Amino acid sequence: MFRTASSVLHILPIAGLYTFLPKYLESQFRLAAHTANMVSGVGGILVMGIGIIISGVFILRVKPNARLVAAWIAFTAVVYAIGMGILMSIGCPMDDFAGLDRANGVFMPECSTCDCNPDKFGPVCGADGRTYFSGCHAGCSSVNMTDGKLTGFGQCSCVPTLDNSTMTEVSIGYCPLQCSNFVWYIVLFSLFVFVHSTSEVGSMLLILRCVDPRDKAMALGLIQFAIGLFGNVPCPIVYGAVVDSACLVWDTACGERGACWLYDADVFRVFFHGKHIINFF
Repeated sequence: MFRTASSVLHILPIAGLYTFLPKYLESQFRLAAHTANMVSGVGGILVMGIGIIISGVFILRVKPNARLVAAWIAFTAVVYAIGMGILMSIGCPMDDFAGLDRANGVFMPECSTCDCNPDKFGPVCGADGRTYFSGCHAGCSSVNMTDGKLTGFGQCSCVPTLDNSTMTEVSIGYCPLQCSNFVWYIVLFSLFVFVHSTSEVGSMLLILRCVDPRDKAMALGLIQFAIGLFGNVPCPIVYGAVVDSACLVWDTACGERGACWLYDADVFRVFFHGKHIINFF
């Protein structure tokens, strides 16, 4: 029973991690969606697979006893939890958003402009290196088109240039993030994932050693059923609520709340990693 409960609590944070890791990387380090998914696969799934293979070969060659295997599983869980605490402190600030009131989750125009729609989030990058909520919030009065596509806005009275003059242009999208923590995050994340993945084979062997040979198939079936019912089913609900709690700007349509446009980087980082620490302890 305790081994089953351990397996459920083990899979819950792991499933939540890989489900929302691409979204976290997009929000925290402003990666493109395809880049975030690729990094999640290589730095997470691939590294985990390598750790499982290496640990399987080690157990096959060395043949450690059950006590040593159990001790290693506990050790890797502690290392992983500590690692999540370390990763909680590695992120990028949101100090380049112009007019962002993080306490109330709203953007305020920084100069006198006409009323701007707070529900139409279209980030633009100004010459001052700051990201504005939309062209309206930047005080723009004209649009720039290239080959029939919108590429930016012009005559932006709220965006100062480097020589402190006004009436400049802005480009579509976020400003480049002036933060070099992404590499450190991925290196440490892959390291902690690798260490933790080396306990997977031993965990399965402990399950098989805890029951009679004739009950092994039934034990594996019951554990997989418990993992699916109590781990995989509530995972998107629990972690979805955690992720949504860090949202600053929601998309709205016909009065209904839709997807999240912008997350509070600090809150997202703390909640995302803190949930893993709670589960492992």
